[in-house]
Amino acid sequence: MKTYKTKLLFILLIVFGSFGAAIAQCNQTQTISICDMETIDFDNDGDPDGIVNLYTETGIAPQPGDTWFDPGFNFALDSGTGNLRLWDLDNASEEENDYVFILRNANCTDNQSAIINLVLGPYSGEALPPAGPNEVNVEVCDVADPCAPEILFDINLFSALTSLEGVPSPHLNGEWNYVGDPDKIVRLVNSNFGTTVAYIPGGDLVDQEEFEFTYTVPGLDPFCNSSAITNVKVSVVRQVSSGFGSSFNICEGELISGDFDVDIDLRDDRFLIAEDEEGVWSIDDDGQITNPDDSSINLRMLYDNLLATNPRFGCQEYSFRYNVDQRSVACSDVSTEVSFTFYEQLRPFRQSDAPAEFCSDDIATPTTDLYDFLEFTEENGVLYDYPDGSIPNDFIKWSLVSGPSDLRLAANLADLDITPIDERHRGIVNLQGAPSGTYIFRYTVDPKKLCANVSPEIRLSPNFCEPEIDIEHPCEEMFTDVTIVIYEEDYAGEDTTGLNFCETQDSVDLRSLLNTNGNIVDTEGVWTDSNGNIVENIFDIPEITGTQTFTFTYSTISDNGCRDEAVLSFTVFTEANAGAGTGTTTTLCSDNLTVTLFDLLQGNPDTTGIWTGPFGYTSPDHLGVFDAFDTALPILGPGDYVYTVTGNAGCSGTDQATVTIEIVDPVQIGNDRSDSFCEIDGRVNLFTILDNDTPRTGSFQDIENTGALTPEGVVEFDLLPNPDNEINKIYNFRYVIPNTAPCDESSLNVEVQIIDLPEPNVPDQEFCILDAKRLDDIEVDVLNYNWYPTLESDMPIIDNPLLFDNQVFYIATVDADNCESERVTVNINILNMGERFSNGDLCTLDFQDGVSPDGNNQNDTFDLFIEGEFNIPVAFPDFDLKIYNRYGAAVYEGNRNTEPFRGESNVSLRLGDDLPSGTYFYIFTPNFENNFPIQGSFYLSR
Repeated sequence: MKTYKTKLLFILLIVFGSFGAAIAQCNQTQTISICDMETIDFDNDGDPDGIVNLYTETGIAPQPGDTWFDPGFNFALDSGTGNLRLWDLDNASEEENDYVFILRNANCTDNQSAIINLVLGPYSGEALPPAGPNEVNVEVCDVADPCAPEILFDINLFSALTSLEGVPSPHLNGEWNYVGDPDKIVRLVNSNFGTTVAYIPGGDLVDQEEFEFTYTVPGLDPFCNSSAITNVKVSVVRQVSSGFGSSFNICEGELISGDFDVDIDLRDDRFLIAEDEEGVWSIDDDGQITNPDDSSINLRMLYDNLLATNPRFGCQEYSFRYNVDQRSVACSDVSTEVSFTFYEQLRPFRQSDAPAEFCSDDIATPTTDLYDFLEFTEENGVLYDYPDGSIPNDFIKWSLVSGPSDLRLAANLADLDITPIDERHRGIVNLQGAPSGTYIFRYTVDPKKLCANVSPEIRLSPNFCEPEIDIEHPCEEMFTDVTIVIYEEDYAGEDTTGLNFCETQDSVDLRSLLNTNGNIVDTEGVWTDSNGNIVENIFDIPEITGTQTFTFTYSTISDNGCRDEAVLSFTVFTEANAGAGTGTTTTLCSDNLTVTLFDLLQGNPDTTGIWTGPFGYTSPDHLGVFDAFDTALPILGPGDYVYTVTGNAGCSGTDQATVTIEIVDPVQIGNDRSDSFCEIDGRVNLFTILDNDTPRTGSFQDIENTGALTPEGVVEFDLLPNPDNEINKIYNFRYVIPNTAPCDESSLNVEVQIIDLPEPNVPDQEFCILDAKRLDDIEVDVLNYNWYPTLESDMPIIDNPLLFDNQVFYIATVDADNCESERVTVNINILNMGERFSNGDLCTLDFQDGVSPDGNNQNDTFDLFIEGEFNIPVAFPDFDLKIYNRYGAAVYEGNRNTEPFRGESNVSLRLGDDLPSGTYFYIFTPNFENNFPIQGSFYLSR
């Protein structure tokens, strides 16, 4: 009992003691300070790493569910382990709570177990190892712009501090101070430092100066109250200067006029300024600079060489490079280019034939290109045409100087479908229909706009600067005027057609017949006929035999040689003629009512009349067409049809002719017929196939010359030809009845299909009596067939009888229409047990040699039916079976009505008992004809 109480007290102390400890660890607040993070080696491998563990630093014991959280998101704290990477904190502490870390635990009421303030001491970094005779920590190049040194701070002093693996980066909340010579130029903003190192010409001296700085990171009192200070010395080397080069654009005319015939010195301030004197010139490909120390070139010589090889040079740039090598590895080599671009000047151009003269009616094309009237300068085999390809919008310009109108120049230039961007030089105008007068257009080529806002793909090779140069062309523009004169013709009138006169008209005034649109026709012109013969203005109409058209041309020629003409055409008609005489009668058959009434007229009738007839018929034209096979036309009926010709144009009075139509009907014979017959039917009388309404007064024609048709219309099937032995053969015959003229005979087609089915190929059948075969077991080589008990039987066998020896059956092929082939005789031979088939096989019965009534469906009984081998109950319906044990005692007696033997006795005193395993003997007696008993043994297994 005492032991139990002691154990209980111990357990309670543990439980309540743990609970008290858990309560005591919530809502703790601690401040820890680390003043020398650069020396901390967390894993004690000899290399500082700056990692501390907050559990260790605070003495807080880890509890289940603890999670560390960094509200400042410095990403230096491992939330699971509490490991803190101090080197990842950018600044030294300036306040006690600059770095706060929270330990969270769900067992605390506010989920906050502890709040840790970390005070991190300052670290100002390590200066790079000093080098050189002056022991500088870093050497940098002064790349400040000498033209604006006050705005550049190109040197970051942090580059003088070490940035290596295993060494922390300096804190960023320190201050850089210059502590060197106060007379030196120093520009310091935060950590960015700039200065200017003076240039000392000549020799191999390195222009450089040294500057000393301190970087101070203050501590936090009273935790880490000492500041961290690092001193660095920086050497600044002056970057060499190749100066500032100029680019010059020179028009070809200046070169030709001799402005640049003398040598020039590229070192002149006009071309290169503020360069170090130690530089040299690059050797160029043009042979101008062959000595790096020689600054002399000759631009005229460059131009002459260019023109000799490329007279249509467009523009060509020549660049000369001044190179100054660096004096210290801290700096780099520099170079400057001085460039000269020669621009090809425009060559004169003018109108090839001035002015261009046109007669107003001779202008054949709707539009004309003003560009085609220009002639351009050719020098030494080079054609200076502007342009010779795609051009910018402002490179050329067409404008109207004077004239009645601009001939749609501005509209055509604005329409991109008429004038694409790359074809604006064409200056498309519309001369056709323009008023007469003098027109002056100006073609201006302005090279000053060649380089401005032009994409490279539309630049020309001549007169264009290189794509990267975006300046104005230095050469002047050039223009020329194109003059066009359009002369007026002596008005000949307008083409005039559609005039009609009657043959009774004597003469006409040709000039008075012309259309004039209100203008006055010149009377000095000349008339010519279609053969070119001159005719008088008063034309006498000759006697005509039919409608005749006359065509004349009236021509005038002005003092300026402009020709005008008008064509006059008129038709002279005869008096109306509907045909000679009336009373024409035509008889048609009602089965062919196709006729053209106009063809039935006599004489030479006019083709301008129309037909009227019975039932309100009116023809759409003079033909009067009836077509029995065209359902869009009316049907011809009997009666009088009148052809009426009204008076022709210019004539008066009408004329008529009459055609009488009579119609006779053919015999109505009916429609084509067809029927099918079995070949074994022997014959058919074709009259029996005809419709009941078809008259029987006609005769049949053997149109295929079968030779099987009798005069009485009977077709003998055995006489029909069938060379290919087709099963379904079709024969055509024609039935004809004569008609009264003009009707042809009436006829129809009779189609006879003879179905001749092939005989089935079924040999005599031989089976073992054990098979117990039935009629349906006989294999037949056709799909559809009938079995018959006799050769003449009308009723096929519809059941499936058992086959017996010496039976005879008859089989015929049949189709869906109950046609049959010739019947084939099939004899049945049933072999008794012990007899042999014609191939030597024996008809015998082999019972199984074992019985195992274990319920696995294999030899469970002494089986008397095995599919594919024997069927004893059907083959021997009167059989009996006796089974004996090894002592000769009967254990089973059975027949077709007895349950099969399953290893149970059905005759002994132990009726129904399971027999023991062992060998048993059987006697099978067929009791059928000459089939003898069979005896044997089997083994009963349990």
